[in-house]
Amino acid sequence: MLEYKKILEGVIGMVSQKITLALDSGLHARPVSQIIGFLDGRDGSFTMAYGGIQADCKSALSLLMLGVAANAEVEVSVESNNEQADLKDFVDFLLSLDH
Repeated sequence: MLEYKKILEGVIGMVSQKITLALDSGLHARPVSQIIGFLDGRDGSFTMAYGGIQADCKSALSLLMLGVAANAEVEVSVESNNEQADLKDFVDFLLSLDH
């Protein structure tokens, strides 16, 4: 069963990109709520990885628990029906967050 899951993950896949979040105070409640609002109603899986931990970007608690420091590099990933466009939109949004 595990082998079957690995094969499926390879077929479905995700697209990802590393970016630097230019947030002077790190990822705290305000930018997290902005992320949640941006993703509200969007289909697909949106994740962020930092410090070896991956978080669901549709969960405020999950994002806050990452503990993303000020001006840190994170990796964002998207799995959806329109992955490339969704990743571009999400990255553009994250790069526009208030400092």
